[in-house]
Amino acid sequence: MERLAARGGQSRALTGQQKQAIAEAENKAKAGIAELEIMLASRLAGAGEDPEKAAQIKNNHQREVEKIREKAEEEKERIRQDSAGEL
Repeated sequence: MERLAARGGQSRALTGQQKQAIAEAENKAKAGIAELEIMLASRLAGAGEDPEKAAQIKNNHQREVEKIREKAEEEKERIRQDSAGEL
């Protein structure tokens, strides 16, 4: 609903190509986040018993995940805004 309002309240049907590109952007983001999750476990193991280091690792992880999500949302919105459906 918020995206619809941001586009001026007009709803447009997506082309098959746009749907595919959005799905690819989502899959790429999911893969990136999964990779970060694997790396998080390794990094936390390396932190040992240091709670400050573990907290810093977790904070960095959250920022990295958020960057991936934001980039994916920006890409999906760019695809949606492509009125011609050409990518």
